Amino acid sequence: MLFYVTYVHRFRSGVCNSPVPYASCAGDFQSFGIAGASPTYASATVDSYEVGAKNNFNNRLKLASSVYYIKWHNIQQTVVPPVCQISFISNLGEATAKGLDVQADIAISSSLTMDLTAGYTDARYTKDSRLSPDPSLLPIVSNGDAIVGLGGQPGAPFTGSVGVEYRFSAFDKPSFVRADYEYVGAPKWVGPNQDPNSGPYDQGNYALPSTSFLTLRGGVALNEWSASAFIDNLTDSHPVTNYDFTIDPLNGPNSYANRNQRNYTFRPRTFGLTLTES
Repeated sequence: MLFYVTYVHRFRSGVCNSPVPYASCAGDFQSFGIAGASPTYASATVDSYEVGAKNNFNNRLKLASSVYYIKWHNIQQTVVPPVCQISFISNLGEATAKGLDVQADIAISSSLTMDLTAGYTDARYTKDSRLSPDPSLLPIVSNGDAIVGLGGQPGAPFTGSVGVEYRFSAFDKPSFVRADYEYVGAPKWVGPNQDPNSGPYDQGNYALPSTSFLTLRGGVALNEWSASAFIDNLTDSHPVTNYDFTIDPLNGPNSYANRNQRNYTFRPRTFGLTLTES
């Protein structure tokens, strides 16, 4: 049985921005209330607190769990101007991330095992962040907005997975069958580009749906070789996992006449066979 408490202080150095041409982004700079993108950005710091445990119950049940709380200061945030789409990085405010995660490995019998994971994350900004001190202009990030990833989408608050594996002997050869299911919940909070109270808001943006992904696999050991067959995306689901738009600089970010949306999704149901030499 292992129990632990940790505190970590981290920092990320500030560096230079790539030049952003004023001619291309003049309208965005005016709406932001700035003369142009800053040539540099400062360091960011993080204070992280975590309490966790790793427990083994007679090798039948193994648990790993943790609860964490993170304070993020002077955030290095990617700013994507809604019209010119030439991004730059600026230090934008404060944020808090808190959550928990659990992982379990269960030996139901000598032949049947199960592994489970579950996680919850709440990662949001804790105050308005502005490029310009002008209070009449919308903030770049509003208090309560979700922290977004490189794709501009908020992360899922709930995630989970379950895997079940059965091992047996077929024709006196070690064999197995396995099923894995993964779930990613729909975002609970909007990001800055989905929040009408934030400057980067674009009404074309929308929240992503929850997703599910199911995989089946089975195999057998054949002396020096192992063979396995698999089916990925068994249900052939095609949710939108991310999207982006073409640039429409003439009509602005809220015009859809001359821009297209490009969607990303799972690979279609895929069958396959794998052979490996021991």
